[in-house]
Amino acid sequence: MLKEMKLTEFIDAVAAKTSVPGGGAVSAAASAMGAALGIMAAQYSDGPKPAEAMKILERHRADLTSFIDADAEAYSKVSAAYGLPKKNDDEKAIRKAAIQAALKDAADVPLRAMRASLGAIQAVAGFLEAVNKNLVSDFAGAVLMCEAGLVGCGLNVRINAGLMNDAALKASLLADADRLEKEAAALKALLLSSVHKLYG
Repeated sequence: MLKEMKLTEFIDAVAAKTSVPGGGAVSAAASAMGAALGIMAAQYSDGPKPAEAMKILERHRADLTSFIDADAEAYSKVSAAYGLPKKNDDEKAIRKAAIQAALKDAADVPLRAMRASLGAIQAVAGFLEAVNKNLVSDFAGAVLMCEAGLVGCGLNVRINAGLMNDAALKASLLADADRLEKEAAALKALLLSSVHKLYG
């Protein structure tokens, strides 16, 4: 499992000439690390808001960590589906159905990672005014990492949705990805502006 690798092993695996792990797994890992950084900042901050944020961030960190492997598995299924035989009409029909089913899973995993990433940013935002000033760079880094992961996952949603034949599902996935990205970008901008004003 990818999440069980040492960090250097994971980085080497990403750099290798293989399709897995790829951008989706890396994006999920980025958001998981962002959530972890938020947890660290919360632990050094006093009051009920950091404590509550830490509980929420722990859940998101666990989910995002699980998405590292889930994304790789989903992509592997897409690759396997494209590799199915297509010598006759029956095989072509089976292959087509398998590809569409695999694409649905391959879009669903990063979309769920996007939701978890946004949830992590929202949790970090909850203790902005209570954050320990010595941890403000970690606080801001948590937001940036989670947003970067969210955007990366969004690209995966779009790529897989773009190959779908179900127009309604495709439109729904793209709309969800757009909404999550806009919410994350707006919250990130607000938080970074507040950080500069409060601690600059």
